[in-house]
Amino acid sequence: MSPFKREPTADKAVVSGGDSSMFDITLDQLKELMEVRGKDLMEKLNSSEYNGVKGILTKLKVDGNKGLDSNNQQDFEQRRTAYGKNEIPPKPMKTFFRLCWDALHDMLLI
Repeated sequence: MSPFKREPTADKAVVSGGDSSMFDITLDQLKELMEVRGKDLMEKLNSSEYNGVKGILTKLKVDGNKGLDSNNQQDFEQRRTAYGKNEIPPKPMKTFFRLCWDALHDMLLI
């Protein structure tokens, strides 16, 4: 069985990870950061909880200049287990009948 679990939401499927105990930041904390925008994001990033971008890099155990080591497969697997896959699932295609239905309601085509 796969360690990744899909949780459908209204618009997209979200991939959740497993155990992130080897890192100092959880998947939920990262999701929460991604939902904040603008001034609120800057305040949250610079709070004592995250200590700015450098603090997040430290919590993720990543070098800000070099990134991740592409030769270390074990590290990638640990990150994938902790945080899930980094991909956006494709949107389901419209059926032929749905396309026809939409065309019938398009005022430019009528």
